[in-house]
Amino acid sequence: MKQTNFFFALLMMVLMALPATALAQDYDDIYVIDETAPIPANETSREKKDRIKRDQQIVDSVFHLKAARAVEDGYFVLQATQVRGSYGSYEMGLNNNTNFMLMQGDKGIFQVAFNNMDSGANGLGGITLHGRISNKNVKTDKKGNTIVTYTMIGRSMNTSVTITIFNGSDQAVADVFPNLGRGNISLRGRLVPYRNDNININP
Repeated sequence: MKQTNFFFALLMMVLMALPATALAQDYDDIYVIDETAPIPANETSREKKDRIKRDQQIVDSVFHLKAARAVEDGYFVLQATQVRGSYGSYEMGLNNNTNFMLMQGDKGIFQVAFNNMDSGANGLGGITLHGRISNKNVKTDKKGNTIVTYTMIGRSMNTSVTITIFNGSDQAVADVFPNLGRGNISLRGRLVPYRNDNININP
C-alpha cells in the first residue's frame, strides 16, 4: 500500500511539473516508473500481475487528470481512430491526424476523413468545420467520467458537442450534433492537452 501511494505521489509531481500548455505528444514516457522498493525474489506470477495492474491504474488515472484539466483550460485535441455516422458502426483504424476534435481557447476545429473513394466536402472523404466555441460546460458524472458540452458556430454548420472522457483514462468519445441536417457523428480516441498559438482558426 505504501509503495502504491508513493507511485501516485511521484506521478502527481510529474503531472504538476508538466506545463498546462504542453503540445500533444506520445505520453507513454509517463509509463516509466522507477522501482521504489525491491521486488520480492519470491514474488508469484499472480502477485506480479496484480502489481503491474495497480501501477497501470495509477498511470491511467494521471492521464485522466491531464485530459480533464485540458478541457477545463480549453486547449486539447481528441485524436480519433474510430468514427461513426448516424446509422453505421464505428469505422476502425482511421488516421488520427485527419480525424480529430480540436479546441484552442474560444475556437475549434472538427474534422473527419473516412477511408473511401468519395472526396467529400473537405477533399478527404469527410467534412471539416471551423467554429467559435460558446456555452462550454464541464462536469463530472456519478461514474467519475468527465463530460464537456459546448456549441461550435461556423460559417457552413453549427453543432452541439458532447465529449465524455472515461473515468480512469484519457480515452474519450465526442458526439457531434449538427443543428442543421440529420443525424450525428461520433469520434473515439485519446484526448490529450494541445496548445499551438500558430493555428489560425477563422470561423
